[in-house]
Amino acid sequence: MRCWDARRLVSDYLDDALGADERSLLEHHVAGCPTCPPLYAALVGVRAKLGALRDPDSVVDPRLASRIAAATAEHR
Repeated sequence: MRCWDARRLVSDYLDDALGADERSLLEHHVAGCPTCPPLYAALVGVRAKLGALRDPDSVVDPRLASRIAAATAEHR
């Protein structure tokens, strides 16, 4: 796997949206690549910080939350 391909898949990897084969290839690449691990570490850190900023679900009206969930489910 080339670095470009690995970097394109990192977000899906963090979302646990890769199949077993792609996940394995990406993990193997990151384990042996001198440049990709810092990118991976940075993305993990950014996601953690953004997750900490998230408002609790209780601030969203339940009816609006269900409409949003339905709309996003249609696009998956």
